[in-house]
Amino acid sequence: MFGRNRNRNDVKPLERHVRDVEIILQKIGVDITEAKMSLEEGYGWEFRRGSASIEIYIVQREDKAYLQVLSPIMYLPQSNLLPLYRRLLEYNLQMTSASLGIFQDVVYVFNERPLHGLDADETDDIIDFVSGYADDLDNALVNEFGGRLYLQA
Repeated sequence: MFGRNRNRNDVKPLERHVRDVEIILQKIGVDITEAKMSLEEGYGWEFRRGSASIEIYIVQREDKAYLQVLSPIMYLPQSNLLPLYRRLLEYNLQMTSASLGIFQDVVYVFNERPLHGLDADETDDIIDFVSGYADDLDNALVNEFGGRLYLQA
């Protein structure tokens, strides 16, 4: 069957995905106890990769659950925005399993994906891609366009 008529029994429990994320984080040397975030709902972790802060969330919204991996990398500069926006769009076309976006004057690298059908290998790839792009792009974008790194705020 297609779409919303799937049997609810085929939805994987959140706990399996939590376990997958924690195994992946341990594998890359992240201390789970330090990384775990206290949230009212869902699960979250925060760690650093190089100069970038990486946040991972497993959240339930309405009848769907999602994996979100994001990294706030820089504050927008006061000027020269049009060339920066162009560069962000150029990078978006080159990126795999990640996108660039802006929220409240902060540039983010992010990925959001429904948990349905998500396996540990894809979760690992998403975390690796987002964190790698964030660590590579934060300094490059600030050096080219100004602004300041998110972690230097």
